[in-house]
Amino acid sequence: MKIALSRCGEMEFVEGDTRPGPQPGHMVLTVAACAICRTDAKMWHQGHRDLVLPRVLGHEIAGRDEATGQLYTVWPGQVCGTCWYCLHGRDNLCEDMKIIGFHSDGGFARYVSVPTTSLVPVPVEIEPTLLTFAEPVACVLNALSQLSMEKNQRIIIYGGGVLGMIAALVCHERELKVTVVESNQEKITKLQDLAGLNAIELCKDTVDADFDLAINCCDSHIAFSLCITKLRKGGQFSFFSGLKKNEEIETNLLNLIHYKELELFGSYGPRKEDMAQGILFCVAQERNLNLLIEKVIEPSKMESVLPTILSGNGLKHIVDFEISGAAERKPRFNAGQKVRKKDIGLLNSTFLCNIIEKIQPVSDKIGDQAQKKVDLKTKPLGALGRIEELAVRLSVIQNSLSPSVDCKRMFVFAGDHGVVEEGVSAYPAKVTVQMVENFLDGGAAINAFCRQYGIELAVVDMGVDGDFEDHPLLMKRKVARGSQNFALQKAMTEAEATLSLERGAKVFLEKNSTKPCTLVGMGEMGIGNSSSAAAIICAASGLPVEDVVGRGTGIDDRGLERKRQVIEKALALHSPVKDDALGLLTAFGGYELGGICGAIMAAALEGCCVVLDGVISTAAGLLAYLLCPEVKEYLVAGHRSVEVGQRAALDIIGIQPVLDLDMRLGEGTGAAITMSLVELSCRMMREMASFEEAGVDRGSV
Repeated sequence: MKIALSRCGEMEFVEGDTRPGPQPGHMVLTVAACAICRTDAKMWHQGHRDLVLPRVLGHEIAGRDEATGQLYTVWPGQVCGTCWYCLHGRDNLCEDMKIIGFHSDGGFARYVSVPTTSLVPVPVEIEPTLLTFAEPVACVLNALSQLSMEKNQRIIIYGGGVLGMIAALVCHERELKVTVVESNQEKITKLQDLAGLNAIELCKDTVDADFDLAINCCDSHIAFSLCITKLRKGGQFSFFSGLKKNEEIETNLLNLIHYKELELFGSYGPRKEDMAQGILFCVAQERNLNLLIEKVIEPSKMESVLPTILSGNGLKHIVDFEISGAAERKPRFNAGQKVRKKDIGLLNSTFLCNIIEKIQPVSDKIGDQAQKKVDLKTKPLGALGRIEELAVRLSVIQNSLSPSVDCKRMFVFAGDHGVVEEGVSAYPAKVTVQMVENFLDGGAAINAFCRQYGIELAVVDMGVDGDFEDHPLLMKRKVARGSQNFALQKAMTEAEATLSLERGAKVFLEKNSTKPCTLVGMGEMGIGNSSSAAAIICAASGLPVEDVVGRGTGIDDRGLERKRQVIEKALALHSPVKDDALGLLTAFGGYELGGICGAIMAAALEGCCVVLDGVISTAAGLLAYLLCPEVKEYLVAGHRSVEVGQRAALDIIGIQPVLDLDMRLGEGTGAAITMSLVELSCRMMREMASFEEAGVDRGSV
């Protein structure tokens, strides 16, 4: 069986006995595995003027001698052995060089005929799939052998593909300080584990300069240029990767080689002696090399992965001739794995359980593609700051590289709190009723903000101690007329807590059924609810009350001390379990917090981005996260509240606030401002040109 390139873009899968006949000076190996490099993909895509078709490609080979069982890797070179280069230890530059997988058939076959002079026996135990790294490792070893490397020197590597990360691992092994610059977000995501395990700085760009050493491991002429600019005077540059054809490099830049007295070394392929060292490196670096394997496939699937390899987005793909399709191995790296949903069996609501079970995790792939699209816009990397992050977040949520905001909606959930009788607020409980009436009359801050930004407003009575006349803005979903005083007893029953979650979810779904929204803000109103939020955050974080409890509506120092004492007393009374969301809501919550929590989960179910406001809606977001970690990817923290407890809640969820305007009003006002920025980020994503579209030269790789 073999896979031959029959013409550009077409591979022919030939089954049956394809064992080559005997040749003088050759050995027939049974191929165990052969890796696909980007050169193979390029030849598949566009051929080569010196390539005679049909041809079996593949030069990163691991194979066995059937007679003895000896495992070999293969040095791809077939040399004359008599020219000056062969005689002086530079056989990779042989005047009559022939290459396996190019001039003769290579390793994408069950059998390959190899000159005995190109065989490199493997003296140690190693998986054949890992042995396929020996040839690219040898290429890197040849390149780095020309540099004068010393412990603690700083090296910058442009290109975080397989070769770039191999170079990084070699340099790390030699105790250098390594920085890898990679522009492709998809690769960065895949390589985060590897970089973290080996103290490799992996970034899209760096302002650091004066590196001792540099190597280009990608074909970008800009990467080549940056290697020169980043080096200190007297620095050394390994010109490792060939560049794309017909690109321009300014002479002013090349003059830096002269002015800085840089040492420039070219390198091409591996010497045979590098292959033996490459084997030992593969054995020593087994764990790390496994993290560079994207997929191990059976031979019949080889052509299907060539477009990914050609695009430069993938890591190492290896054809394993000893596996079946059923045994195909998936990526070995852990980046991007999703958090499992927590056990929701104790949540006594089929309705809520169905919502949580159906919330879909977002796609890492679309996130990486979105980040790449943002990075290619006509601007320096990261120049639009948090706007770029919002654009990527909306792309991920909408599973689209052209996200849009077609409808914006704000919910203000309202409820009263029995704990107010403990003197924890600067305002009396009756202000909740009065403020809800103000919302309905259109006179509150949130009304003005929603009018300014074109946001549809809905006010939800979840538990206000008062009654309201029917109103177009009002949704009556009252669970009870205020919660109980949680300093003396649980704020509500478990049944009431569950009902508040259900009603909050149904509020969102009801509105969304008539007019779907792509962006929703979560506001609140309830005198005493900052105490409720603080108690939940204290319980969930384990932090002391003084690190969480703030002034809320503006209590004085004595009032703040009283508020902290009340919450300390309540925590001791209820002994809460920190990750039991329903228990926390039952013990300390307000009905409006339950409503927000339920609405967040329903919004995630519908694929809608949720913008949190201040500390109260953030505490509700924390409850939703504890019930279903997948909701995190649908959340945006609108602003940094003056209330200190918000930071602890955001840290648990793992999100950062967009704005910091010293706000502490609530109502959804901070969320409303951020919603306008989310909409702006989507417009940027759709309408801002890329460097290629605008015909503008890029300033970085």
